[in-house]
Order: sequence, then C-alpha cells, then structure tokens
Amino acid sequence: MFNRKEKEREIFSDHLNKFRKLGVLDPFFVVKTAFFQKGKHGKQFQLFESELKRGEDIYIEFIDIVRDDQNKEQGIVPTFPERQLFKHKANPYYAEEYEVKGGTNAKGEPYSAYVVPLSELVAVMNDGTELTFSQFEKKRTEDAEEKLALPKLQTSLSAFPDFEDEYLKKNSSLTLDLNEDAPITDLTIKDFAAIMLMKPVSNKDWLNELVMSAKTEL
Repeated sequence: MFNRKEKEREIFSDHLNKFRKLGVLDPFFVVKTAFFQKGKHGKQFQLFESELKRGEDIYIEFIDIVRDDQNKEQGIVPTFPERQLFKHKANPYYAEEYEVKGGTNAKGEPYSAYVVPLSELVAVMNDGTELTFSQFEKKRTEDAEEKLALPKLQTSLSAFPDFEDEYLKKNSSLTLDLNEDAPITDLTIKDFAAIMLMKPVSNKDWLNELVMSAKTEL
C-alpha cells in the first residue's frame, strides 16, 4: 500500500549528499507539485503560510502524483528525471508579494497557501553550486541538445571514415587504362596496402596490374 510520508522520506534521503556539500545540517525539505495557473507566466507552486513564516530557506523536489480511475493517489514520481533539488530563499515579505489562497485540509482545518512562481527558485546542482532558475533551464536545454547531437558528432570525429561505404562500393566498378590517372582521393585502404606491400590486393584491376608491373621491374 502506498505510504506518502515514507516515500517523501526516501526522496529526502536521496539528497543528503548535496546537503553535506552545502554544509546544511538540518535542512527544511518538502516535496511540491508544480502547475500552470491562468494569468500567470510559467509554472507555479504553493507554499503554506506555516512553511513560509518559519523564515528559513526551503529545499524542494517537485513530484507528479499518480492517481487511479477513482482519482485516488497511488504513488508519486519525480517531475524532473534528474531529481533536481531547488531552494526557495527565505522571504519575509511573502504576504505582500505572493497571491494567497485559503482552504481546509483533510481534517477540516483552515489553511492559507501562497502561490509562488518557479522562476524565483534557485537550482542546487550535484556539486553544491547554485543556478538561478533561468540558468538551470538554459543548461537543461543545452544538455538535451548536446545529447541529441552526440551520435552525429562522434561519427564525424571518427578516426577513420567508413571506407567500404564511402569509397570501396563507389569505386568497385572503376576501370582505368594504364596510361590514365586517378585522383588520390579515390585511394582506399586496399589500394594503399597494394602499393605499400607490392601485392595485387586492390579491388582495382588496373592498380593491381600496375603494382605487378612495377614489382617485375625491381
């Protein structure tokens, strides 16, 4: 059976190494769900007044809730696959700057929650450094583009091109009179081996004949 509190403790423990690097011995950590709200730019999330009035930095990981057909909560999954940790810096002016919403919890108790834009957060990286949210988004986009371009880059930087595909097949039917010449760009590995070893191992008959003729004259 799904236990929300237990899962949140597991999520918190996954970030302990980052907190050690930050030198934060007793972090105030919560999990939140981000959402779009009409009339506001970008994603938002809610912080309870009880959380904000503590006057501490709040460390956050965002999650998405998995529900069944009856809308019953079945589990939670990370919003960011890389398990990104964020920080909301203590803001004593939260009541003036953020939109407030009221409601009642499952126990029927009233509460106040403030709508905070994700753009106000800082991203805490694995090495303990911090990025503004805009810097984090830019880096995330660049990393994704780099991963997409990597296979193509690796192919273009290969030590040797695919001679069989690029040269051998293209030149397999090539014939040349011994009195004619061919550009050096048509040279394949087999051609080079034929010349260096003085053996007729090329796929070009004219080159093999030339090699044998030169070998006879030695």
